[in-house]
Amino acid sequence: MKEIKLTKNNLLSVIQEASEVLDKGGIIVYPTETSYGLGGDFYDDKAIKKIYKIKQRDLKKPLPIVVPDLVLASTLVHFSKISLELAMKYWPGPLTLVLPYRYCKMQVCFDDFLALRVSSHYFVQALLANFAKPIISTSANISEQASCFTAQDVRRNFAGQKYQPDLFINAGSLPITEASTIIKVDKDNQAVVLRQGKLKPKLK
Repeated sequence: MKEIKLTKNNLLSVIQEASEVLDKGGIIVYPTETSYGLGGDFYDDKAIKKIYKIKQRDLKKPLPIVVPDLVLASTLVHFSKISLELAMKYWPGPLTLVLPYRYCKMQVCFDDFLALRVSSHYFVQALLANFAKPIISTSANISEQASCFTAQDVRRNFAGQKYQPDLFINAGSLPITEASTIIKVDKDNQAVVLRQGKLKPKLK
C-alpha cells in the first residue's frame, strides 16, 4: 500500500494521483468528515469486489457511496418528498440516505436500494470534482473492527492482510466523531433510521 502525505500545498497533485489510481480500478484510503474511508470507482465492478475482499465484508451487505451533489444523486436514486427535504437540509454532511436505486438490475453487489451522501470534507469534494464519478465510501477497516481516525489505525488494520488498498492518503489524525446517520426512505415516503449517528434529524 503506497502512502502519501496530504498537506496544504499538495492537494492538487494528491487529487490527481488518487484519480489515476481510481481510473485504473485501484482502491484508496482517504479522509472524510467522519473517519478514514475506503474508496473505489462505483462504476467498476472489479473495484467493488476488491473492496469486499479488503474489508472481508459479507457480499450481501451493500456498499455506500459519495456523490458530488444532489443533482448527480438524483440520476442514481428516486427521491421522495421526505428524502429530498433531508438531502436539501443536511447535505453536504454526515447523513447517508438509503433510497430506491434506479439501476439495481444492471450492477452487481447492490440491492434495490443505494446508500449515498454528499461529503462536507474538502478532500472528498475536490476528488469528486476531478474524478467526475461516484466513489465508494465505506469505513477503512476490516469488517466489525473500529473505524480509523489516525494513520497508525489505518496501517494497523491492513498490516499483513492478503488484500491491500493501493493508495493511502495520509491526512494525519482526524477528529474522533460519530459515524454518519443512516436513514432509509422508500418510494412510499416511509422513513426509518437505520443507524443513529452525529446528526439527529426529526422525521415527520
